Amino acid sequence: MWFLALVVMATGCTATRLQHRTAHLGATLPELQYQQVLDNLAQFANNPGAMPWHVNIREGTTQVTDSLSGGGAVDLGPPTNWLPQLFGSRTAVAQWGMSPVIDPIELKLLRVAYRRAVGMDEMPDDDTMQDLGHELKAQVASNPDLSNESTLFYEYHAKTSANYPTFESSVVTTNSESVVAPPEVLRRDRSPLARDVARQVKIIERELGQVGPGWYGVGRKCDVPRTAAFVGRHGKTWVWVDSRRQDDLTRFTLTVLKLSTLIKEQQTLVSPGQVKFSPGDRGG
Repeated sequence: MWFLALVVMATGCTATRLQHRTAHLGATLPELQYQQVLDNLAQFANNPGAMPWHVNIREGTTQVTDSLSGGGAVDLGPPTNWLPQLFGSRTAVAQWGMSPVIDPIELKLLRVAYRRAVGMDEMPDDDTMQDLGHELKAQVASNPDLSNESTLFYEYHAKTSANYPTFESSVVTTNSESVVAPPEVLRRDRSPLARDVARQVKIIERELGQVGPGWYGVGRKCDVPRTAAFVGRHGKTWVWVDSRRQDDLTRFTLTVLKLSTLIKEQQTLVSPGQVKFSPGDRGG
């Protein structure tokens, strides 16, 4: 009975411990995001021509495993004696999965964001935004509204265009070289998908335009005040943010997170049976 009661108590303790460790692991996520941003800020404050780095935090794992075993050591004597034995162990695992940002377009945009944060008046060039538009067009989910608008768009322009070259020269689609059309192109002459892609690109430009300096301190280690709530460093350059400017740090961090996840990774489809085919395998 005593052994069974101990097992039941250990089970409840495991569940409580797992709950606490899961909450603790989740609470580390903002700290990790802040630290990446601050360390990059220190790097660009030291050298504005640097290359930014960023890792996207993926799925997290929390696991607590308790094991309990018992037995007895018997001395056949004489006299015969036995000594009960109880063994227990706990294994705790808490980890985050990480995926580094390696896409050149995302790195270019992150570089602009950090350079603006250190006081440089810079915006991405048109070629970068056009490349971004072509990447985003493949990620727009199809929906009834977009399908219906696209059908009406092409039906309308098919009636007003005598041939394909005329149609191609009069409209902007996501197949056009400049998918993000200049303002002088009328809305009716842009395909629904091209308009949606342009809207997303304009949002990125607007958020980058709102990034600016002046909300953090820069100096050496001896310059960091004791009241600094968030601190980052690169080499001998340190940056810090006061708790009163945490809102600025949060908004900039959210912008960085958005820029680092713009382009979705392509997924590889694998057949359920894991069937592989080689063109050189003709069979026997």
